[in-house]
Amino acid sequence: MKYKLLAFFILLYVNTRAQREWQQEVNYRIDVTLDTREHSLSGFAKMEYINHSPDTLHFIWFHLWPNAYKNDRTAFSDQLLENGRTDFYFSNKQDRGYINRLDFRVNGVIAELEDHPQHIDIVKLVLPGPLLPGDSIQITTPFFEKLPYNFSRGGHVKNSYQITQWYPKPAVYDRLGWHPMPYLDQGEFYGEFGHFDVRITVPKNYVVAATGSLQNEEEKNWLKSRKHYQLETKNPSPPLTPKKNQPKKKTAINTGKAFPTVDTNTKTIQFLQSDVHDFAWFADQNFIVEMDTLLLPSGKRVQIQSFYDPANRDVWKNSLSFTKEAVHFHSSLIGDYPYDVMNVVDTKGGVPGGMEYPTITAISKPGDEKGLSMTIFHEVGHEWFYGAIGSNERRYPWMDEGINSYYDDRYTSSKSQNLRSIFQTRSKVPAWIRRKFPDDPEQYVVNILTGEKSDQPISSSSEDFSAINYIFIPYKKAALWMKLVADSIGKTTTADSCMRVYYDKWKFKHPYPDDFKATLEACGGKNLSKEFSLLDQTGPLPSNNVKKELKATFLFSARNPEKYDYVNFLPAVGYNTYDKFMVGAIIHNYNLPSDNFQFLLIPLYATGSKQLNGIANMSYSFRPSGAFQKISFGINGMKFSSNAATDTFQNKKFESFSKIVPFIRLDFKKKDPRSTTEKWLVFRTYLINETIFNGFVLSNVDSNLHPTSIKFTHRYLNELSFNLENYRVLYPYSLKLQFQQSDIFYRLNVTSTYFFNYGTKGGMNVRFFAAKFGVWGNNQGTDVTRYQPKLLGTTGEEDYTYGNYFVGRSASYALENESIKNGGFAAQQIMIRDGGLKMRIDQYDFIQGRSDNWVAAFNFNSTLPNNLLPIELPVKLFFDVGTYAEAWHVNPPTSKFLYVGGLQLSLIKNLLNIYIPLVYSSDFSDQLKTIPEQNTFWKKITFSIDIQNFNLKKQIRDLINAN
Repeated sequence: MKYKLLAFFILLYVNTRAQREWQQEVNYRIDVTLDTREHSLSGFAKMEYINHSPDTLHFIWFHLWPNAYKNDRTAFSDQLLENGRTDFYFSNKQDRGYINRLDFRVNGVIAELEDHPQHIDIVKLVLPGPLLPGDSIQITTPFFEKLPYNFSRGGHVKNSYQITQWYPKPAVYDRLGWHPMPYLDQGEFYGEFGHFDVRITVPKNYVVAATGSLQNEEEKNWLKSRKHYQLETKNPSPPLTPKKNQPKKKTAINTGKAFPTVDTNTKTIQFLQSDVHDFAWFADQNFIVEMDTLLLPSGKRVQIQSFYDPANRDVWKNSLSFTKEAVHFHSSLIGDYPYDVMNVVDTKGGVPGGMEYPTITAISKPGDEKGLSMTIFHEVGHEWFYGAIGSNERRYPWMDEGINSYYDDRYTSSKSQNLRSIFQTRSKVPAWIRRKFPDDPEQYVVNILTGEKSDQPISSSSEDFSAINYIFIPYKKAALWMKLVADSIGKTTTADSCMRVYYDKWKFKHPYPDDFKATLEACGGKNLSKEFSLLDQTGPLPSNNVKKELKATFLFSARNPEKYDYVNFLPAVGYNTYDKFMVGAIIHNYNLPSDNFQFLLIPLYATGSKQLNGIANMSYSFRPSGAFQKISFGINGMKFSSNAATDTFQNKKFESFSKIVPFIRLDFKKKDPRSTTEKWLVFRTYLINETIFNGFVLSNVDSNLHPTSIKFTHRYLNELSFNLENYRVLYPYSLKLQFQQSDIFYRLNVTSTYFFNYGTKGGMNVRFFAAKFGVWGNNQGTDVTRYQPKLLGTTGEEDYTYGNYFVGRSASYALENESIKNGGFAAQQIMIRDGGLKMRIDQYDFIQGRSDNWVAAFNFNSTLPNNLLPIELPVKLFFDVGTYAEAWHVNPPTSKFLYVGGLQLSLIKNLLNIYIPLVYSSDFSDQLKTIPEQNTFWKKITFSIDIQNFNLKKQIRDLINAN
């Protein structure tokens, strides 16, 4: 009996192993013709699908990825928006693409297609009969593809073509079942291995670079002649003409690039390749072609080819040697290059960087020669980890990107200088600046992400990563993890031998993480469960922590942050009307990764008031587990002059303020790392001391008012605010609920913004503000004018928390007989806090739209239509309208609604905004007629200095999206 049981378990084990190691096979014969006039493909695909699985199949999921470009409701379009890109969403119909004219037949029998319930680029092919284990079927279909502009990886840029993810492709069926997936920009692919026989018909003067080995001897000889090709024709193709009644949106494809005349004669060329899971090709009239061979130590000879635009010759001239070095390096460490040819192609469109395909890699905008060198090295490495070892890139991006990046690091560490660092290699950056940046900027960013607890597990799926995490976690952090695993196995030579075993065992197969782990454990003889558990964790990887040293530096330093806590020094200057120019220093420890304790000191000596002013901030933050991403508490302080005058003895006197503001801030944790919504709660108490003039006397000598004494006052204000911001690229919005309370009054403020994107560029921003005001019962007779909400722009004296920078805080055209003039352009500055109507008439309080009850207002500003001005200027239209409680009383002071409209000039990233009123309520025009000295074009202009508009997080997001 025991022998029967033993036999049973042996058979069970063998059967289990067999079930784990089978994989499907798909062999292709594709004939395709490129139409350069219509930017389309017409083709016929014949596929042999072999069912090596132990299961009977009744259907096959197919990817029709060109349909990702069909409309703005695809997963591809949605993801681009989530990642901050609107170019595809607002693209013209002519820039989009699709695949159609499909007629699927299985062994000659018409087969039914069923739509995927969610994605238009996935369909289910229902088989006419069951496909039994070990059997095969022949699937055929014609297809037509309209090529899109190259928004992502494939398409065209005018008459240059990048043909990727272009044919009907079966999804992978493995031991975990089917893996249908929509096309995504962030997230790569998973395909079945097989043999490709592809025949491509193109105009005769087109150069084609493709997966596999070229079979046409005549074409091979012609390509050899392209080494010294020079572009002769300079006449660009005419731009595409929009159809009638089609909205004029931004067109991406008319780049103005010159192209030779397209040959009306055609040629058909054939490419063959086995043991690959994809096929890509690139066609261009301009390609220079360079060829060489590489002899590997094993004796294998590899054909190396480079295809690039003549305009990029200076950057690409050494591309063959870069490719040879990359193939040789990887072959020596991992195993021989798996194919007979390696191509690198200079492509147009898409995003800067590279994209790998079997035997060929596409590289766009590498920047300079060193950037090209590293991009080629990385992409060539994918021929091992993606090409030969075909893991599921979408679900486990670290299995190709992380392992491949590990070898990038091995390569760069073998060089005398780090080739990755843009600052360390570009000579245009001054040497003293270069020395302030890290040798490995990618690891620096990983340290920031982990330190801020905003990273995600390495094992996350591609589509689950936030945009910035996708750039660094499955690449660099996974590479660092790989080094940790290699170190755990033992000597470098032992780790390398284990990776060669992994490569040999899983070449042309679909390994999973547990297969990778099992292979390394069996080879290295060590349990790696502890190391592999790190894949599912966030935070820094284990390391030998070194106690940091305190180090002073000029401006900043990001070099060796693991060794030093930097205290940064830099000069500071400031100005206001009363203190005049101020000089001092900025001393801070605002470094990245950020310290828990942070401080900022800006002492300033005022040349006008002869006083020491400045700003000081100190805070402590920690990142707990639970509902909050970060909790911060601290104290802020500030001191400056706010007015100036002379007494009767001509001695200069100053009003001033100082404030101390303790606070606590709670940042809520995002439920989804890809969410663009941020929420935080802030409680602060303002402790404000003011030195103000107390009484004036009219001088008989100069007929001016002079202060007779100075009074010191103290007040407090508690403020609780809830803030919500959704910074999505399409229709972003924000909400702020704020409650303020002092011993005299209370205010409840609501501020909300919503941005409506225009299809071409820019859009309309809508702001809503409402406030409820009240006075505590025993303060009914107290003057609370300063604290009341109003419709017109807030002045410096009404900034009762001293939260905004004013050139002349007390400046006003309403002042008369000042001993020191306090008007000028400073009297035209406003603060967009309450109703935000962009007008300032200080002489009359009754037209301010001020209320001791409530106010409400809308503010609109819009960019101008495209091509309205001969040159692009930062000019917008604005319109403000509002009302307040007293306007609805009997005998109201003004009309029920007050409004102002005009032009807005936004400068320095919206930090400085200038408002030119052109239309406004008769209430304003009537009163301005009574003060002709202010009723001029120039004096009706107002401006705001909106330092709060600078958002470092937004600048970083924009930088990421731009690349």
